[in-house]
Amino acid sequence: MARLLSIVVLLYWSILPTLLAQKKKKAVKKSPSSVVVTSQGVFPIKVSPNGRYLVDRFYRPFLMNADAGWLLLHKLTLNDAKEYMANRANKNFNTIFIQLLPPSPTQSNAYGERPFGKNNDFATPNERYFQYVEDILYHASQLHLLVALAPAWLAGWDEVQFQNGEQKAKLYGEYLGNRFKKHQNVLWIMGGTRDPLREEKIQIAIAEGLRSAAPFQLLTYHAANTHSSTDVFSAEKWLDFSMIHHYFKDKKEGQAQDRPQVYESALAEAQKIPRRAFVLGEAQHEDENEGSDQMVRRQAYWTMLSGGAGHCYGSSVWAFENNWQEKLNLPGANQMAYFSKIMGALPWYLFKADTTSQVLVEGRGKVGGDDYATVGVLPNYRMAAIYLPTGRSIQVNVEKINGTSIRALWISPRTNKRWIGGYFKPKGTRELIPPTLEDDWLLLLGNVGRK
Repeated sequence: MARLLSIVVLLYWSILPTLLAQKKKKAVKKSPSSVVVTSQGVFPIKVSPNGRYLVDRFYRPFLMNADAGWLLLHKLTLNDAKEYMANRANKNFNTIFIQLLPPSPTQSNAYGERPFGKNNDFATPNERYFQYVEDILYHASQLHLLVALAPAWLAGWDEVQFQNGEQKAKLYGEYLGNRFKKHQNVLWIMGGTRDPLREEKIQIAIAEGLRSAAPFQLLTYHAANTHSSTDVFSAEKWLDFSMIHHYFKDKKEGQAQDRPQVYESALAEAQKIPRRAFVLGEAQHEDENEGSDQMVRRQAYWTMLSGGAGHCYGSSVWAFENNWQEKLNLPGANQMAYFSKIMGALPWYLFKADTTSQVLVEGRGKVGGDDYATVGVLPNYRMAAIYLPTGRSIQVNVEKINGTSIRALWISPRTNKRWIGGYFKPKGTRELIPPTLEDDWLLLLGNVGRK
């Protein structure tokens, strides 16, 4: 019965886009100052019926492949923002993370507009400031980009939030919800690289205001490093999905050796009850603090094979300094386009994390290490995916793969090139070696027979 159900689910997802393709409506293009959008492609994003991943408006699994563009509204003019968003859309990013307000309450956007009137009173929003936000949302929708907006970043706006109080905070949330509810390509990120202290009630008030005015727009929370949304707000009804915030353990900063690895946090999040969809919301940036393209690849694949529903890639682009255009084409950014293609072609939303030695018998690596291999399997065991952070020989129990003829396929996350690793009967344990012992590899083991 489980096998039949899995086959039906896979067939459903494969034919649904074709059945619905002719039903899609194109966005009605108006001038940015009077945006009216009747449809925005795959949006709005929702949580799947089983609560384990995100789906688009047609209930197709939505693999979040996000980019950190946090200070876009503070630093960029509309033309520059269009250049940035076009670059990210061309690299298969489908989401961008943006802080709605400037980093500091004393700052303005690229046009000299500040978000509020005197004393940063939440009851006095500046229409010209928020009109620019709407212009960005409009152009993002034309590129089929989801925009994740942080309404009041805690690290910087904490004192202002506290001074405004709960009542004005809720009114601010209602204002934002009413102002942007016409945009289906929006979700909201509460918090901001911090767990709330005295601002907890303020954050809740903003979230409740948003939810009341724009109930279809999802909300999550950006907690402090090594924490997740559910660590901070485990029972709030407005929290639709969770976000883990986790830097690479090798990052040479603070108490790096005391923090768990990304996959450890992801596996822990996947075990929570009730289970919520979660993404890696912030992690090691490629070109900051000794980051690399190898690190960002590991973070992305570790998360997905540990039960995640997506991730956010980061680089120094987020701050939009003078050389930001030069940083748009870092190796890791291009490799995230491969990530989207590779994982998007798999039934990742059906994978369950396997931390046992039943499939990967030898060669997993040590828990807590940078070379730990994550394994995802389908519930019917007709496919297994193994991510190896480093090339090495491994022992796989192919008897665990359900079928009559098993194919091993090696995929390079760095180049998206593929090599057949062999065809064999599902008997015994086999040694499998990637095409080279350099870099990282994704190994797919699946049934290619009739059964």
